[in-house]
Amino acid sequence: MAEAQGIADYVDSRIGNKDFWQVSYEELKFLYAAVRHMNAKVVSETGVGPGTTSTAILTALKHTGGKLVSFDLGRKYGSEDETEAVGLVVPEDFRSRWTLILGDSMKTMEKGLEENGPVDVSFHDSDHTYDHVLFELETAKRHSKDKFLAVVDNYSWSDASKDFAEKYGYELINVADDMCFIFKS
Repeated sequence: MAEAQGIADYVDSRIGNKDFWQVSYEELKFLYAAVRHMNAKVVSETGVGPGTTSTAILTALKHTGGKLVSFDLGRKYGSEDETEAVGLVVPEDFRSRWTLILGDSMKTMEKGLEENGPVDVSFHDSDHTYDHVLFELETAKRHSKDKFLAVVDNYSWSDASKDFAEKYGYELINVADDMCFIFKS
């Protein structure tokens, strides 16, 4: 877990005291551990923000040579007088294994996963409305391998994660703060 702590330290060094809507350090460590445990080759991510979760995922993927396919609206982050680009903390040497697709995931995710899938792990941290979460989970499932893990941040904001898990007979467990894992046991 030293590598996961190193990710948190790296993120702190890049962001400092700025508030960029990032996940907690515990969530970051669980996401990293899940990607490692799944021995993932392809991971999808919706909602990049500053790139803290992208960095954690890419760090875990370096052990498999895997790639990350991320979807984000492409809006700048930070205060109005100090904006930063999407994915600002992702290290340059990771970017060759990272595909960033800009635009609404409801318009870009299907094609992006067709071209880059199938996925082992899908991470949701974008629009947390019921319809949007359900759309992203269903789309990721269609483009996933048999052994599939969905990770949802802020899952309690709607019943979409719970309904998705029930529909397919998956387990849903809260792992840290407001993050859940959805998987077939």
